[in-house]
Amino acid sequence: MASTAASADGFVPNGNQRPTTECDSVSDSDRVVDLVDPANVARFKAELVAFLGELYSPDQPWDLDVFEGYGRGMVATRDIAENELIFLDRPILVGPRVNNYDVIFCASCCRIQKKLTLCSGGCRLPICPDCDVSAAPETPHSAECRVITAWHPKDQKRYCKTILYALTSIRGFLMDDHQRSIVLNMEAHPPRKDMITEVERILKDEVFSNLPEDSPNVRYLRQIVNVLNTNAFETFRMVQDEENNDHEIILRGLYILGALMNHCCLPNIRYVFDENLVMRCYASKPIGKGEQIFNNYSKPLWGTQHRIIHLCFSKHFMCGCERCRDPTELGTYLGALKCVRENCPQGRMVSLNPLKVSSVWQCDSCGLTMSNAKVTKIQEIAGRMILNNAVKKDAAYIVEYLNDHVSKFLLPCNQFTVELKLQAIRKIQDDSSLELLVEKEKYCLDILEILAKLSYGECFVKGVLCYELFKARMVIAARQETSFPDEDVLAHLRSAWIILGCSGNRPRDLDQLAQSHGCKV
Repeated sequence: MASTAASADGFVPNGNQRPTTECDSVSDSDRVVDLVDPANVARFKAELVAFLGELYSPDQPWDLDVFEGYGRGMVATRDIAENELIFLDRPILVGPRVNNYDVIFCASCCRIQKKLTLCSGGCRLPICPDCDVSAAPETPHSAECRVITAWHPKDQKRYCKTILYALTSIRGFLMDDHQRSIVLNMEAHPPRKDMITEVERILKDEVFSNLPEDSPNVRYLRQIVNVLNTNAFETFRMVQDEENNDHEIILRGLYILGALMNHCCLPNIRYVFDENLVMRCYASKPIGKGEQIFNNYSKPLWGTQHRIIHLCFSKHFMCGCERCRDPTELGTYLGALKCVRENCPQGRMVSLNPLKVSSVWQCDSCGLTMSNAKVTKIQEIAGRMILNNAVKKDAAYIVEYLNDHVSKFLLPCNQFTVELKLQAIRKIQDDSSLELLVEKEKYCLDILEILAKLSYGECFVKGVLCYELFKARMVIAARQETSFPDEDVLAHLRSAWIILGCSGNRPRDLDQLAQSHGCKV
């Protein structure tokens, strides 16, 4: 993914500038030159196309190029229509994320396990009977089990979360030379000093007796970890338990082609993952020939200050796009705060220089100024109050909290208010009260209006909101015994199907709804 080093309190000209830290075979200065050398870009693309195999076709409307201020990136080779498929990509590495899970699942196939069953090979990982090394002469888990056991895991009869969380990186040892060449030519920012990676956790916990810290294996693992932390996507595998209940196992996947899209807070693509973990990237709005194909590395409904801090700390660059430069964020005021003066009820506090995190904020009505330190404190308090408390409650509590409390100290368009609305939309189901369903309908329309102001086009969030809005209006019409659906409502269902139809975790009833209302296209 596009990355660049920049101070958190200054503006980076041209948006993104990109020093990198990639292969350890060349110096940092040589590495930057090597990445943007036309011959190297062409070689890298050839390797990538070979890896993609049947997923790539020469008529796909993209190419790799070098952009001033960005480095490598993806460019449209012809005009691309809204909703047109741009490319398909598959993970070169995929596996568990470095976070806790709510369920026990097979480390190989992700099948849900009622009881923890460890691999008989001694790798200390949870494995289902079909993937266990004893199930066949060679199972999908056998090779990685051999890698792990060669390092002599201690206490082999006990489950080790540390090994599970490092499994995606460990699978880097299973790549062939061609795949390694691709991966090691991706950006690989070293971790922050306060960050303990899965490799450092392995060393700190002394999980293995045959993996010295100064060994080539540890150096290679650190390279893979850095590539993953810089470039990996959150993907998933849908599995069912013994009662036929769906579970979404969140994974991390290294999608090389997807990672080559540069960042913009006003992206022109959306992507979904299908049942086979294939990334399907579509144009969310028209893209002209020669234009960059942009992804958004941050959350689309975060305010500018939160996006800037996130991008600086996690991706090592500052964005300077049109949205980031505009204190109002194109009229959405997602990051704005309510004026603290009681006699200024309509006032909105915005940063005078959004690209400078330390900038003073000012009310657009009464002119009151406030230091960034005070603004940050207000945001921290609001975040704790809302995200740590209200989000965990049921739908009725969230709606009441929004109406009776949040409206007194936050704008209806503020990012924390929007997050609460999204949580309410998710939790208000078909059997909820009519009052809650009406609130859900309103929240969907509120957020769709924000996306429209940002010109986000046919983005993934819009697809989810259109689906939820259609369902809410369908139930409301049935309760009120009114006619359903009209053309406006059907337009929402069509958008939901177009955007979500290829996703492996689309709502279970979306196919049937689209089919019965003639919206499958």
